[in-house]
Amino acid sequence: MENTRPLFNNDESNNLHLCFLLDDKTYAVKAKNVLEVATLPLINDSQKLPEYIVGILNYNDLFINVIDIRKVFSIPTQKYELSNKIIIIKGEESLFAIIVDKVTDFFSATFQEIQHVMGESTGNIIKSFYKINDNIINIIDITSIESLVKKNHNKENETNYTALFPQDEESVFVLQKRKNEIAKIPTMNLETTIYGKDQYVIFHIAEHTYCLYSYYVKELTNTKNYQLTKIPYTPDFIQGIINIKGNFYSVLNLKKFIGYKPDDFNPEAGKLIVINSSEIKLALWVDDIVNIINIDKQNIINKNDKRLDDLFVKAEAYINNKVYNILNFDKLVNDERLYVDNSN
Repeated sequence: MENTRPLFNNDESNNLHLCFLLDDKTYAVKAKNVLEVATLPLINDSQKLPEYIVGILNYNDLFINVIDIRKVFSIPTQKYELSNKIIIIKGEESLFAIIVDKVTDFFSATFQEIQHVMGESTGNIIKSFYKINDNIINIIDITSIESLVKKNHNKENETNYTALFPQDEESVFVLQKRKNEIAKIPTMNLETTIYGKDQYVIFHIAEHTYCLYSYYVKELTNTKNYQLTKIPYTPDFIQGIINIKGNFYSVLNLKKFIGYKPDDFNPEAGKLIVINSSEIKLALWVDDIVNIINIDKQNIINKNDKRLDDLFVKAEAYINNKVYNILNFDKLVNDERLYVDNSN
C-alpha cells in the first residue's frame, strides 16, 4: 500500500514541554530550550558567586552557571543526591543549568491550552501553568530566570553549596566522572535557526536506543495516565486504543511491530509517543523515554543496510561514543500492516 497524501504539519514543534519535580510539585520548561538532561555532576565552586548560583560547569567547552532552582522559588535548600538531575538550558542570552530532583514526563500544549497566572507568582518566574486531569504543572519562564539572576548579581550569597554535595569518597568519584563526561560533549551549533530543527526524542525498546525527530511528535506521556481499551480482532502489535483529550489513538507496541522479542505487556509500565498526524491516530508504546536532545546533522550517517532497514533504522547518530538509531518514520507510518484495505 502506498500512502501519497501528506501526513504531517509542524504546528506542534514549539509546544513540547519537559517536566521535572521539586519535592512533590511538578514544573516544566519548553523542550526547545533544553539542550541536555544529565545526572548531577561535580560542580566547580567559585568565589563571590551571586545568589542562586551553585557553581560553574564546563559544558561543551563553555563555562555555564548552575542554578539551585529551589533558591529561586524560596524552597528550603536540601542536600544533593547522586540521583539529582541537571537540565542544561539555552536562554535568550546565555546557557545555564538548573538542579532538579527528577525529570519525569513530557507534554505538548498549544498557547490556547496554557493558562496564565494573574499578578506576581514565585518572583514572577511562573507566568503560566498547564492542567492535566487534576494535576497542575507550573511552567517556568526562562527569560525571567535570567533576569532574576542578573538582578541579584551583586547580592552576597551566604549558602555553602559545596557542603550540599555528597562528601564520601565513592560519591565524589562518581560526581567527578560525570563532570568529565559532560565536558567531553561534542561541539554543536547553537544558532537558533539550527537549534530546534535538529531536536530528537530519545527512547528505548528492547535494550536498543532509538530516536525520533521531534517534528513527528505531538505528545509524550505515561501509559498509566490513560485507560487502555483492547479491541477484538486487531493484530497483536496493537495493544488497544486510548482517549487523549477527546481523541482516540491506536497504541502500537513498537517492540512487537519491529520484531524484537517482546516482554510480558504491562500497560502501566511503558511510555507513549503520540504521533503528530492528521491522517493516522497513532501512539507508539516504548519501554522508556529518556531525553530530548539536539543531534547535529554532521553526527548522522545514513545507512543502506537491509538488516537495519528491517529494524526500521534509516540512519545512525554518534554522540559521545554512543550510537543512536534514527527511526525510519516514513517506513513505519506507511507500513501496510497499519491500514485496513477497504477496496473490496
